[in-house]
Amino acid sequence: MPIYSYMRLSTDEDKQSNSFEIQSQAITTYAKANGLEPIVKTFKDTKSGAKLEQRLGLMELLNTIKKDDKVIVQKIDRLSRDVLQMGWIRTELARKGCELVIIDTKNDNNDPMANLMEQIVTAFADYERQMIKSRIQATMDLKKSKGEKLGGAIPFGFDVIEQDKKKVLFKNDVEQKVVASIKRYKSKGLSLGAIAKKLNERGITTKNGKEFQSMQVKRILDR
Repeated sequence: MPIYSYMRLSTDEDKQSNSFEIQSQAITTYAKANGLEPIVKTFKDTKSGAKLEQRLGLMELLNTIKKDDKVIVQKIDRLSRDVLQMGWIRTELARKGCELVIIDTKNDNNDPMANLMEQIVTAFADYERQMIKSRIQATMDLKKSKGEKLGGAIPFGFDVIEQDKKKVLFKNDVEQKVVASIKRYKSKGLSLGAIAKKLNERGITTKNGKEFQSMQVKRILDR
């Protein structure tokens, strides 16, 4: 589990209060006290936080870290004082599976800035999950529109044939009549359980030769 540190010195601030020496001393003391040694490498920047792409130390850090690595900084504003930039940096660290340790807050949940950053990271992560979900759904919808099998069990009402090295669904006429009956029962206001009972009374079985349950009926109606 490699451990790294990051320090930044803005050109427009008092170098005495945030000098590399002071940041280094704070990081070293914290690392020794918490068993976070050795620090493999320290990345530094002397640019202001205005343009992230100009902070070569930060860019190198983000390109170096891997899953389960740790990055130690003295203060949260050493990463950035800009909320959006900070959100992006924290998201990149989280995306890599890297843990960020901020000494001055000690990960205190009562720290307003730390809480804001957590909310931003969560929002970015949720947005990414939604985008992935949307892309997957779009792919499934496209396959469905082409009649391609989506994976898993063959849905009731269909069979599968091999066509151009792809598994393609085609309608099973006998089962499609059952599907039509299920939809008709539903339009009359019957519950899922009641529909399943009627199918079982008629001796109709699932593709596996078993009695219908409410869930199988629901899947057919949802398709």
